[in-house]
Amino acid sequence: MIRMLVTINISKGWKTWSEMAKGLEPQMNEQGAKMIWAGTNPDETAVYALIEAKDPSFVKSFGERADIIEIREAAGADVASTTVLTQIDEYYMG
Repeated sequence: MIRMLVTINISKGWKTWSEMAKGLEPQMNEQGAKMIWAGTNPDETAVYALIEAKDPSFVKSFGERADIIEIREAAGADVASTTVLTQIDEYYMG
C-alpha cells in the first residue's frame, strides 16, 4: 500500500466537496483505496487529501474514469488540477 498527499482545486466549497467524497467511498474501497484524511484551505478553494491505495496508478485509473469525473465536476472539483504533492511514508494522527 502507498499513501499520497493530493490537492484539488474546488469551486463549490468544502461541504459540497466533502459530501461528494463521502459518496465515492464505496467505489474507492472497491478499488482497494481509501481516504484517510481530507481538509480545506481557509477560503475553501482547495482540498488536501491523504489517500491510501494499492499503487500510484489509482489516481489515474479511478480519478480519470468518465463517471467519476462527472461526479467530481458536479461537486465543483477542478479535476484537471488534481496533483499528487508527495508520497507519505509515515504519519501520526493524535
